[in-house]
Amino acid sequence: MRARFLHICSLFILCAGLLRGQDSNGDFLRALNNINQSAIKAQLGFLASDWTEGREAGKKGEYLAADYIASILQLYGVKPGGDNSRGSGSPGAMGNMEKTYFQNFTLIKTSPGEEHIMKVRTADGKTVSTVNLANNIDFLTGNPYHGVEIEAPVVFAGYGFRNDKLGYDDFGKLDIKGKFILRISGAPGFARAQLSPSELSNTSREAESIARKMGAAGIIEFNPGSAVVGTQPGNEFLNMSPSENNPAYGRQRADYSLPDKTSPDNFTRILISVKTANEILKGTGFVLEDYIKKAESNNVNPVPVLKDKTIYFKTTVKKETIRVRNVIGIIEGKNPDQVIVLGAHYDHLGTASGYIWNGADDNASGTVGVMTLAKAIMETGIKPDKTLVFALWTAEEKGLLGSRYYIQNLTYPIKNLRLNYNFDMISRYMSDNETRKVSLVYSESCPVFRTITKENIKKYGIDLDVDFQPSKVPPGGSDDRSFVNAGIPILRLKLGYREQYHTPSDEISTIDWDMMEKIIKISFANIWELANNDW
Repeated sequence: MRARFLHICSLFILCAGLLRGQDSNGDFLRALNNINQSAIKAQLGFLASDWTEGREAGKKGEYLAADYIASILQLYGVKPGGDNSRGSGSPGAMGNMEKTYFQNFTLIKTSPGEEHIMKVRTADGKTVSTVNLANNIDFLTGNPYHGVEIEAPVVFAGYGFRNDKLGYDDFGKLDIKGKFILRISGAPGFARAQLSPSELSNTSREAESIARKMGAAGIIEFNPGSAVVGTQPGNEFLNMSPSENNPAYGRQRADYSLPDKTSPDNFTRILISVKTANEILKGTGFVLEDYIKKAESNNVNPVPVLKDKTIYFKTTVKKETIRVRNVIGIIEGKNPDQVIVLGAHYDHLGTASGYIWNGADDNASGTVGVMTLAKAIMETGIKPDKTLVFALWTAEEKGLLGSRYYIQNLTYPIKNLRLNYNFDMISRYMSDNETRKVSLVYSESCPVFRTITKENIKKYGIDLDVDFQPSKVPPGGSDDRSFVNAGIPILRLKLGYREQYHTPSDEISTIDWDMMEKIIKISFANIWELANNDW
């Protein structure tokens, strides 16, 4: 009799467990189906509206956006994960310390000062000839973090382009230590034909990193098609559209950085006109047009030796502090020692010359994606195994500074941080011919990211064509870079750079709502797997 009773109890427990599993799956499916375009449109409609004034870091519009995001997280029941603040108590009494949704910090804004001088000096025996150049016409300071005065030799480095995939290296055996490198902007023609836009962008961006490692004093860069550099006057009186009159000309030049206890380096960046480039190359017999033409087909290009040439450069700067804030929410898991950060930057480029950069795709879309995922997780009513942090970063457009500050000021051991799932520009397909295409950029140490994505696309009928791009050090210029640099695995679904990128034309009217819904749904399925299983 006792054995029969125990058998019945065992069956009851087993059935209860199965029912709980079915309920859990039902809760997940209900939350997945509640991710729809109506909810997405409502939130993105406000964040990318003129009310938020382009959401530039530290400005009123961004503060308004941050308040809105925090209120939505609170509405969904997501706990605050930012700084502590003293709440309001009774009159005359101090309130208790309470957690807020805001992680506040300070940036240093550096903008050009009053003095900018550049000279090309050529020695001929005991005689030195000097050519004085005009600021904002012949040359433009590359936003230094501090004033600098330097004179150094110069070395021509072609495009300053190195790519292992193509077996191409402009740096080769050049001796650039303590010297300026002179480089052509972009990449050689043959490389543009073989690499994707993101690969080209990453390789070009690495030129400075390579030059620094090789001990260069700085980079002097020019576009062969630019007769003049600097801020050019627009035709405001014609009331042209942004596509006809580039509104970037009216944007204030400035650099932003986190306060640093160390002294800044003296690495110098200078943008010059093609006229200035030819002045530097004068006397070498080098023909720039021939070099560029040969680079179209990857022909061997001998580089000129800039003998007895030096560049004198001096500039001053102005500095001020800017207060900014990340928005942080937390859904506590059963295991507080396992953390996944879902992140997106909510800042954009602000306003200038009467235009507003509303940044619908970049990155109101990613911001709404993270907020929608927070809602979906809460709707399941199930506490995940791992803790989920929902982080909306400020100052991505200023140099990934919000995410970098978070990494540098973690409130938990960094070993607990398992993954950063980044959302940046998730609402426009790659091209008119690739409306289902999306790239999955991820750390190759975590092949599970590929496995679960493929399984979830099939299981839930999500119509996406995914190009999987594992990498030991995943490339890119978004906030996941801050986590990559800290040795944290990352995962990012990447679409493409369309013609609206970083223009006032990045408006809600150009959003692909179907693509955005699919990206959020596959991400929810992936996160649910990663948050509730060992990997």
